[in-house]
Amino acid sequence: MFANENKCDHIGSFKKLGFINWVENKTKFAKGDTVYVFVSSSSERRIKYKTEVVNIHCQREDSAFWIGEAPNDITSKLELIEEFKGNELNESFLVSHGFNGGRSIQRPMCNNPELFEYIEVFFNSK
Repeated sequence: MFANENKCDHIGSFKKLGFINWVENKTKFAKGDTVYVFVSSSSERRIKYKTEVVNIHCQREDSAFWIGEAPNDITSKLELIEEFKGNELNESFLVSHGFNGGRSIQRPMCNNPELFEYIEVFFNSK
């Protein structure tokens, strides 16, 4: 999933609350799904977080971290599992493993096993 710092301080929400809420309008998650969060900021474009869907069809609980008024929508709750601090999940590395960038990161990419295997290596290396 794609987290844009100009709309919401997802990083702050993860640090303070341990989760973010993600709108369900186009994205359909199930409890237990793994979701990787791609962060786009002035200093980085990379996958930074591994999360797990712990609730679906719920009210937004991260409103305090939105820039301006938070949307009043039905969401899925994504609980932080792990933060990755290395460079191997930067956009340039991901592209070489099948990452298409752009709009493709706003929807789940369930059919790209090569990319998922590459990503998961770094989260399971501890």
